[in-house]
Amino acid sequence: MNRKLFLVFALAIVLPVQAQADNAGRSTGATSTCGCHGSLSTAVTTTISGPATIVAGTTQTYTTSMTNALVGAGLNVALGGLAGASLGDILANTKFITSASAPAPYASANQITHTDANAASVGVWSYNFTLTAPLTLGTIVLNSVMLAFDGFDDTDGDLIDNFAFNVQVVAVPEPSTILLLGAGMAGLAALGRRRP
Repeated sequence: MNRKLFLVFALAIVLPVQAQADNAGRSTGATSTCGCHGSLSTAVTTTISGPATIVAGTTQTYTTSMTNALVGAGLNVALGGLAGASLGDILANTKFITSASAPAPYASANQITHTDANAASVGVWSYNFTLTAPLTLGTIVLNSVMLAFDGFDDTDGDLIDNFAFNVQVVAVPEPSTILLLGAGMAGLAALGRRRP
């Protein structure tokens, strides 16, 4: 057998067929349906973890995870709610997109989606990303739809789940408040030292 042909067959057996996201990501936007892969299922679980509050103008790290991820996984994290927020930290097999067809509050905001399936790690797959808050106060909505890919070149055995997570943007503490708090703590420390 031709060595190159053998290598192609070997890779086809070892590597799962890749799940592709279209240019608009999930065609229905950030909802509980994917529009491109499989069906919504309770056999898989998607979560987002990270701070529930973020100071205006700062950046925090968040993680979206899927349990029971089969042989591979894909994702779409959509950003909605408060205008001016942004997602970051692109990793392998992911890209930024915007989708004007996504429903409110996700329309035309940036999203992170997969370009190829990623191998699951003992049934659990996680992706870290950053969220940068705008200078205005309000609520940011993160919505993660994750795909559990079964390794076959069809959508029959693929499973999806979604999870929405609200992040409250809070004001930067005023310098006078911080100074007042510091002075009060210094006073308490001094009072504690005077006592016998």
